[in-house]
Amino acid sequence: MSSFEYIESAVIFNLTNKENLRSFPYATQDFSIHGEVYKFLIDFFDKHGEFPDVATLCHNYPYLDKTANSVNYEYALDIFKDQILHRKVVSTINSVRDTVKTDPKTALSRLMIGLTDIEVSIDEDINSFSENSSKRLDEWRDRADIHNSDEGMMGIPTSLISINNTGVGWMGGDLIGLYARPMIGKTWMAIHSAATAIYNKKRTLFISAEQSVSSINMRLDVVLGKLMGYDFNHSSLRNGSQIDESRYLDYLEEIKGLELLVCDHISGRDSITVESIASLVRKHNPEFVIIDGIYLIDIPNKAQASWEKNHELVHAVKNLAKARNIPIMVITQANREARNIYEPPKPSHVAFGDGLMRAADVVLSMCQLENDESKRILEVQKYREGELAGKLLAMDWNVNNGTIKELPNFNFNDF
Repeated sequence: MSSFEYIESAVIFNLTNKENLRSFPYATQDFSIHGEVYKFLIDFFDKHGEFPDVATLCHNYPYLDKTANSVNYEYALDIFKDQILHRKVVSTINSVRDTVKTDPKTALSRLMIGLTDIEVSIDEDINSFSENSSKRLDEWRDRADIHNSDEGMMGIPTSLISINNTGVGWMGGDLIGLYARPMIGKTWMAIHSAATAIYNKKRTLFISAEQSVSSINMRLDVVLGKLMGYDFNHSSLRNGSQIDESRYLDYLEEIKGLELLVCDHISGRDSITVESIASLVRKHNPEFVIIDGIYLIDIPNKAQASWEKNHELVHAVKNLAKARNIPIMVITQANREARNIYEPPKPSHVAFGDGLMRAADVVLSMCQLENDESKRILEVQKYREGELAGKLLAMDWNVNNGTIKELPNFNFNDF
């Protein structure tokens, strides 16, 4: 690799050209030596409408390598990009050296996250609207084929008929938020979302900061079993009462081909962190992720104020969804201000509700229907394009036998 000084000098000399400067994708901080020269060049152009000549540049910055004046711009730019990548990789590796000695697993996780961030950062950020525009017709045709097929929808099928009827389920990059007061059934909705995804052959990762793997598995057996035509009773599975063992064996045999990964802890750690979740996603490559109890997830910077942590947490999960192009559902808890369990909580009733509303593509809140424990109400607080925003959805609710389904013709007049 050519020296930093030589290549950066070649880049600077080539940037005394309007077309090259216009398309140059880097900033002052991307230079290791000649960032000050680059700033001078763009300030000069902004002020005078023309570029300083090579003599002026060399007079003001004599450490520029004049021999690089004739280097081809495309060549210099390619080497410059490699040099930036080299510095970032070295810096990332050096940043975990001390951690390797005391906590190698955390060091590995941070190193992988850092290297992934570098990989994302060196990709092109901007796509021309008109470039390859004909591909958009092909993309529409693909969507039309899906729309007219038996499958009939794009993305991950959801638990809600109203959303599925739009033809678009949970899409790559989506952040979906669900919140409610304790004991309303948030985890059961998360379980049903997971069961719906794996029933439709979507590889799913279920991360719980609240429930154990055995508890999650029992609930999944009841809910997924219902979707597959089995009738199990959660109380019987939990307390060891009589069940039809042959049917249970049939079900357990049938689900062997389905891909659901359940996690309730990270080995060697005191808590589940965003970093460890990102590592699990990279390792297992799921198509859908559910995080039950996101308010219990930790982030590395413990010195932050509570609201800053909450804001960073939500946006870190959203960035993970975008970087991996997968939908991520997060389940959280409304606080005591949502006293009425018969009214859907508002974003102000959630610790990071404001951040969630900004970052998420879909936000749902849930409550119980007054005088009817067999029903739940979901309010669509936010929906991608807005067509479902503010809508109330009624749910038939008998989790003991796995019944969780929307009632599309429910009469809300009495609600």
